[in-house]
Amino acid sequence: MVSQWIQISDRLRRLVIGLLVVAIAIVTVSCGGSGPEVTTYTPEKLAQVEIYAPGVQSLRQEFPEIARRIETQKWIDVTTFIHGPLGELRARMDRLSRQLLPQDQALAKTYADDLYNHLEILDKAATERDLATARQQYQNALEDFDSFLDLIPEAGA
Repeated sequence: MVSQWIQISDRLRRLVIGLLVVAIAIVTVSCGGSGPEVTTYTPEKLAQVEIYAPGVQSLRQEFPEIARRIETQKWIDVTTFIHGPLGELRARMDRLSRQLLPQDQALAKTYADDLYNHLEILDKAATERDLATARQQYQNALEDFDSFLDLIPEAGA
């Protein structure tokens, strides 16, 4: 009987110790936090942004060319432009978004993904010679592109 009691108390002791370890881990993790959120750009981070931003901004300056090609219904030119000059857009936006503040990175990725999706639909509309869809997707892409660019800090910010 005594040996049975010792076995039970040994199991109980292990259970209590295990529960204490779990409780300590939960308290430690919940109180620890991930540290303060970065809310400003360091000079080093701004320098990185300034390396990648011009490549994306230059593609934005080319964007009105798509509108001209849509309005003149030069569908092959629309598709060629999307796959040609804008072919690097997604990669450039991804590189730039990784340089943004942590709280802006997810939003930048969303805008970049949405822009890319609009370009895919625009490409399909050009193949199908669908003027209304092409116009709408161009406008949606333009809005997402501008929203993405609004996240980029100005030099010296």
